[in-house]
This record gives sequence, structure tokens and C-alpha cells, in this order.
Amino acid sequence: MVSSTPSHSISHLYVLILTIYAVLCVSYATASCLPCTNPSKRLADLGLLGLDVEDEAVSGSAEGSEARSEGVVREFKRDVYSPRITHPTSGSVWKAGRNATVTWDLSDMPRNVTNPYGTLILGYISDDDQYNEHLDLRHPLALKFDIRHGNVTFRVPKVSSRADYVVILFGDSGNRSPKFSIKG
Repeated sequence: MVSSTPSHSISHLYVLILTIYAVLCVSYATASCLPCTNPSKRLADLGLLGLDVEDEAVSGSAEGSEARSEGVVREFKRDVYSPRITHPTSGSVWKAGRNATVTWDLSDMPRNVTNPYGTLILGYISDDDQYNEHLDLRHPLALKFDIRHGNVTFRVPKVSSRADYVVILFGDSGNRSPKFSIKG
């Protein structure tokens, strides 16, 4: 058994910080939005960097200060729920001022969802700016609903008519719907 020295613990922390920085750089370079990326893909990104989150050399032992770095790495393995939005679909048309319902797939929901309370945000993705979701964070469509129910109903806001709207479901993670239309 190897005892933990301060420099050894610092080196584990340094590796962890560099790993997180590298994942952020990879995500930026590939234009993937971290909240919208499936959590298993985020862990796969760590694998692309040659880091095995189960590797005892990286995650540390269960002794001393190394246990803290192990807890940080294992924090990524919590029961994060990243449901697939099933409605609206690419052919959906909503009417401003009317009620609409967003639904998502519950089939792969873990038993212990880390954060069961959701927020639904409207945005749009224009053809000339594919990486900007133009999210209206100041006016959520719905707040503090239970994502374990699989749907939420709300009144469609009075917005400009467009055929490139999306909704983002935030809870444990963020998921984006296909583009759909709203008629103002």
C-alpha cells in the first residue's frame, strides 16, 4: 500500500483539472453544447483523452486525500437523466396563444434522478447560425415541473412566425427537440 503524500494528491488534482479543461476544449472545438450533450458522451470524451474514469491511478484510492479526487471523478457517474424529446417533432406547428404539450421518452429513466425538476426554454436555430440556439432564458415556457411525468403543458407565447424553433428541456441535463414551427 502506498501512502498518500501532499505532492501525490496535488498531482491527482492537477490531472483532474487538466482533464476537465481538455474536455471543455474538445467540446468547444466540436461545437457541442455541454448541457445538451448526453452524459454518457461526456464520459466518452474523457475516454478520447486517454482517461479511464474507472482507472484507480487517475481516480485515486479510497484512502486519505485521494478519496476526494475519486469522489469528483465519480460524481460524473450519478443517475443523470437525459430524456429524448418525442414531441414536438420536425413537422409540428404550434399556434401562439394556444396550449401546447412537450413530451419526452421515459423508457431509460434511472430510479434515482439527480434533479427531477425541469425547465423548458424556447429557442431557434437559424440556417446561417447553426451553433447558436438563441435561447429565451428570460421567459421560460415552464418551470419547476416534474420531469418524471414525461410531459409538460403550457401556453405558447406570442412570438414571430418561424419554422426553426426548438425547445430545450433542462433538468439533470439539457435536451433539444427537432426544429418545429410556431405561427404567430
